[in-house]
Amino acid sequence: MRRRHLLAILGGTVAVGAGTLYARPWQSPNDSADPVTVETLEAPGSDAGTVTVPPADGPLVLEFFATTCSTCADQMTVLADAQQRVDASVPFLSVTSEPVGLSVSRADVREWWQAHDGAWLVGLDDGTTLAQRYDATRVPTTLVLDDGVAWRHTGPFDADILVSTVGAVTDG
Repeated sequence: MRRRHLLAILGGTVAVGAGTLYARPWQSPNDSADPVTVETLEAPGSDAGTVTVPPADGPLVLEFFATTCSTCADQMTVLADAQQRVDASVPFLSVTSEPVGLSVSRADVREWWQAHDGAWLVGLDDGTTLAQRYDATRVPTTLVLDDGVAWRHTGPFDADILVSTVGAVTDG
């Protein structure tokens, strides 16, 4: 009898604990990990070099894309609209986690970027370090970073949502 009672208590505890974990909002398990250095490409709105994610001094709009993703291509106009409407001090960074040098070249990424009117930093997530950090397993995934993840969305969205989210982060 005691064994059944103990098993019932353990089963109930596990079920409640699992429900609690499932109900929590998404949070990167690696938010407190060291920053990641991302290589940026020479392309419209972007200079060749590096950028650190997350930045040490303010918010960042971070978008994960793939050159083979039609939804990502469609979202470029939404991102461009939002970027024009938010405070100019908030940088935008789009990164691809595609295996550059294997299935896609740097030139391919630049051409795609130019063909879709990219006008902000574009980078390469070499080894998918950044995608793993922010659990960006699907594209497009867009985040607003400011002392952690302030907003996260996978799939298409309206520019107004991103503009209001960035405004809320920058206003305090």
